[in-house]
Amino acid sequence: MRAAGLALLVALAACGSESALPTGLDGDAPPGPIRGRFGELAFEARLVQPDWDRLVGTVTLTNPTAVPLAVRFPDTCVVLLRLYTLDASRLVVDAHSKRCLPFPVDLTLAPGESRTFETNVLFFFVLGNSLPEGRYRATLYLRPEGGGELEIAVGLPRLVRPPEEPL
Repeated sequence: MRAAGLALLVALAACGSESALPTGLDGDAPPGPIRGRFGELAFEARLVQPDWDRLVGTVTLTNPTAVPLAVRFPDTCVVLLRLYTLDASRLVVDAHSKRCLPFPVDLTLAPGESRTFETNVLFFFVLGNSLPEGRYRATLYLRPEGGGELEIAVGLPRLVRPPEEPL
């Protein structure tokens, strides 16, 4: 089991940063899941907008191999939602990074087993008082210990403020 975990960490370190193509959350088309490989693990990532003012990102990790795989994440935020300007020149927010507790998360997946991790953010947290409404490039970001990072482009959501209420 320890050898399988070490093998996974070596594979993760070898894969480096990856990025999938954005699907685009454009209000009319439902976002499709993005599937790929991360070292020996398979992943499925999705960004949804369940309410007008909230984004939810999920990443499901699956062990497609015949042996157990182990990986450790440095804190309780296994997946982070990142938002960038459309030209990707500026990281606008790394959602939840300030709320991550410094307790490692150990994940061991049996052959065929999956585990889903979720993150979410309210538009108010992102826009605050200084950022303009509009589209932002959204990614889901995983950073396991021992090397390798995965940043998956999951859409181009449009963030808006609530309408002004009449006085």
